[in-house]
Amino acid sequence: MTFLPIVDRELRVAARQRAVFWTRVGGAAAAILLSAWIMLIPGLQTPQRLGAALFTTVAIATFLYSAIAGLLRTADCLSEEKREGTLGLLFLTDLKGYDIVFGKLAATSVNAFYAMLATFPVMAISLLAGGVSAGEFWRVVLVAVNNLFLSLAIGMFCSSICRDERRSMGLAVAIMVVMAGGLPLAGGLIAEAKNIRPQPFFFIPSPGYAAFMSFDETIRAFRTFNYFYHSVACVHAMAWMLLALSCYAVPRAWQDKVETRGGSRLRSIFRDIAYGAVARRARVRKVMLDINPMYWLAGRDRLKVALVWFFLLAVGLFWLWGSRKYPRDWKDQFTYVIFGLVLHTVMKFWISTEACRRFTADRRNGALELLLSSPISVRDILNGQLLALLKQFAIPALIIVLADIAFLFSYRQDEEWVVVWVAGIAIFVADLIALAWVSMWTGLRSVNANRAAGAAMSRILVLPWLLFALTMTAVAIYDEFYRGTLPNWVDDEMTAVVAWTLISGFVDVFFGVWAYRNLTTKFRETVAARFEKKPKRWFWRREPALTLVSVTSDLRAQPKTAPISGA
Repeated sequence: MTFLPIVDRELRVAARQRAVFWTRVGGAAAAILLSAWIMLIPGLQTPQRLGAALFTTVAIATFLYSAIAGLLRTADCLSEEKREGTLGLLFLTDLKGYDIVFGKLAATSVNAFYAMLATFPVMAISLLAGGVSAGEFWRVVLVAVNNLFLSLAIGMFCSSICRDERRSMGLAVAIMVVMAGGLPLAGGLIAEAKNIRPQPFFFIPSPGYAAFMSFDETIRAFRTFNYFYHSVACVHAMAWMLLALSCYAVPRAWQDKVETRGGSRLRSIFRDIAYGAVARRARVRKVMLDINPMYWLAGRDRLKVALVWFFLLAVGLFWLWGSRKYPRDWKDQFTYVIFGLVLHTVMKFWISTEACRRFTADRRNGALELLLSSPISVRDILNGQLLALLKQFAIPALIIVLADIAFLFSYRQDEEWVVVWVAGIAIFVADLIALAWVSMWTGLRSVNANRAAGAAMSRILVLPWLLFALTMTAVAIYDEFYRGTLPNWVDDEMTAVVAWTLISGFVDVFFGVWAYRNLTTKFRETVAARFEKKPKRWFWRREPALTLVSVTSDLRAQPKTAPISGA
């Protein structure tokens, strides 16, 4: 018998897939474009400064990719099998838990690893330019590969103990954030409060500390606090420990357990917390059903609303603590920007995942087809989903806007600050509206809520920044070759802010209208279509698959001949 047969099969399948090749091409192309953009910066005159800037930028992008890519790949690989009911079928064979875990790990990590591997030769260009040592380069490579391994292991562990994709992804992101930034932050705060030297055990388990200490400058600056190789070994050991826990949990987590009396009581308590007591549920059901049946289906869970308020309360308490602890350093422009970015980013991610989750789950289990067979119209379904989103996010988003206005009045004497902050508030509101519509459309067309949310956020959040970077780069190149021909207002900082606002607003309007038209005109067609339907590619002629139906139709289409005499 082959050792780890699923790993052997998945690697053979991946070797024949075009996606593996295009993933490597995409990773290398992204690194090349980022490096080319760095090379266009006019302030980097000497090769040493150019090589250091190129290396640092690509290294930071690689670190971010290694921390996120593994979570996205593995956080739903096992929980999806649980929801589909196919995980138990694998245990009817001689397969063990480690066969399935490592098989899934091989299947999901090939593309992520190859995409990151393709960036290393581009990063090595900085060695030729100078300013970067060979030891620094190999430390960055070691940390990137090690952090990707940890990210994959965290996602695999969360997927092995969870059934819902959102809970699995949320738990995986929480673990990564706590390990990468929470532990060093706690260690620094404790050391400052007690006026002692930071304790190494807060920093060694953190993948963020290993990434921070991989550069030569940080090693020289923190020579007495250098635990780089200790951190790499600890992170690697934790990844293997998480994989071992996943192998232990997979054979035991897929089965339906007999519900005990205590478990039934806890489930009842949780149901009362989420939906209210029986009498309250009846009153809320009547009111919400009178408004819109889909509104009751999507917005009856009170915990979803409470979690948003809990997040705002936690951020507010942290702000009050910081303003009392550090009254001078806390109330400045940099702190306002950090808090604004955190609030805006979390709210955008949250509304994107919540808007697509209901449609994805309902289409997967056939509930949308049942709704469309009832007197409920498509417009009623969309209005009900929007009402549920408004119930969950409208007032918290308004509070965030009011907080932004309060930050704005703190520095209203700065004209540039006012323009940037007003533009940020306007784009925040526009992004929320666009994300709601685009996420509903991508969720309707996807079988996985995480992928649907990622598709929506890549259109609304990532694409405007790429277009803005390309626009500013084109202006800089034109000004470099035709110096003095551009008007003075082109180089103004306010022009960049206006360009970013216009680009973001155009992207929001374009994709928002596109999603709205698709939802209102193609809703029934999309729900009735199969997930396996592939879009037609005009650039690649694909031969039809040989199936029993095609063979039968070909045989029927053949002309009938007279039987041979004597046969």
